[in-house]
Amino acid sequence: MFALQDLHLQGLSLLSPELTLVTTALVVLMMDLIWKEWDSWRLGAIGLVGLGAAALQLVSAHGTQGTAFGLVSIDNFGGFFKLFTCAATAVCIVFVMLDRRERRHRIGEYYFLLLSAAIGIFFMVGTYNLLLLVLGLELASLSSYSLAGFHKGEKRSAEAAMKYVVFGGLSAGVMVFGISLLYAVTGTLDMRVMSGALAIDPVGEGVARSLAVALEQSPGMVALAMILILGGFSYKISAAPFHFWAPDVYEGSPTPVTTFLAVASKAGGFGALMRFFGVLFVAPNVGELIAAYRNEIGMVLALVAAATMTLGNLAALRQTSLKRMLAYSSVAHAGYVLVGIAAMNQAGMEASLFYLAAYYFMNLGAFGFLLYFSGVTGRETLESLRGMGPKAPMITVPMVIFLVSLTGIPPMVGFTGKLQLLYAAMAPAEGLQLGWLAVCLGLNSVISLYYYMRVVRILFLEDSDEPRPEPQVPMAVFLCLMAFLTVWYGLFFTPLLDLARSGMDLLIVAG
Repeated sequence: MFALQDLHLQGLSLLSPELTLVTTALVVLMMDLIWKEWDSWRLGAIGLVGLGAAALQLVSAHGTQGTAFGLVSIDNFGGFFKLFTCAATAVCIVFVMLDRRERRHRIGEYYFLLLSAAIGIFFMVGTYNLLLLVLGLELASLSSYSLAGFHKGEKRSAEAAMKYVVFGGLSAGVMVFGISLLYAVTGTLDMRVMSGALAIDPVGEGVARSLAVALEQSPGMVALAMILILGGFSYKISAAPFHFWAPDVYEGSPTPVTTFLAVASKAGGFGALMRFFGVLFVAPNVGELIAAYRNEIGMVLALVAAATMTLGNLAALRQTSLKRMLAYSSVAHAGYVLVGIAAMNQAGMEASLFYLAAYYFMNLGAFGFLLYFSGVTGRETLESLRGMGPKAPMITVPMVIFLVSLTGIPPMVGFTGKLQLLYAAMAPAEGLQLGWLAVCLGLNSVISLYYYMRVVRILFLEDSDEPRPEPQVPMAVFLCLMAFLTVWYGLFFTPLLDLARSGMDLLIVAG
């Protein structure tokens, strides 16, 4: 009896960051009902405190390995993405607090939905159980659907939410069908059992078997399951050919929501994707059959990566809306991250984790710039930025740094990230040949130089009669901080690289 109570208490202690976020979300919801404020900084502050407390708990638990209630895995890999989610969600909450246009709406539910989406991502990236992964994915998705349509009186926002719901529901159904097929051939939803890291048939029912056995007995079923599951993940990370929803939804959603979808939600999708393929195919000592199949999966991911970065960059070339251009840029960067995963080895996954950390600084800064100028001019077009460079240097100079980093030019952190990905593509798992993918990454970086530098030209090399924008000190400080970190970690990247390497305890699956 007491042993069972101790086990439950231990499980709850391991879940303390998740419980902190759940408590924070409920407090925000209740206080919104009590205060009924339209422009509530107090609710935003509560959300930030809760996220900060969860982040401190995650940092203190760094290096801890365990499993809560047999479903939630506690490891550095999950901790990396949970910290990423806390940091990105906190910035999005600050964006809501600073966005002048949001003061027309009661925004208490805004904070609650952002926190709910973060909770879903926590469970999505921190489990070996495919059922809990889907539940976390759906919690994050349902909150995101509501956030996309938060401006209920705007046709563009309603259209974004409708497209997101329809395509999101379809992708979830495809993914669940793929998981059901995988369950049918393995008899388990636990990725550790599928990989053979845990004893097969731990409950003695004689039904669970490893993926290697399933490949021998039902190779066609496994192949179909993998394609469907990859399709579901591709939608979540906006990878081709399931990227078509992203530009419309990003453009129609409020800018803080677009930021959350492009940074936190995308990173959560990558976390779940990397755990799935990492445990099943990249973990050490996999059998020959799994190794051969791993190379086939890697080639499929490489083709998806090449198509994603190419379509994203080519589509961004002809955009006149800064928000839509950043949306297609986000698609292209999903292709870059996939390069490391396609290598199907530990070094490749480390490179993907590093690039995601770099992506955090430069992309949040770019969306912060968008939020600032769209609030000043009321427009999100490139033409609205004409001649603004000398008039607001504290805002526009950091934007130049972000754009240079997104292109992959030294000494920015984006260059270091792409260099890590190039190394991974040149040294993939044994049996894979991905040199062509490294060339594709380099060519796409050159293509992206055109549309990123077009923004710089409009800012600094064209004249405008627009008045000098009113200064916003908090946003200027934030952008300068992100710009400093973008340069700093480009020059001194060892801490980020060590963080990425520590996250590879994913490949040492605890029994």
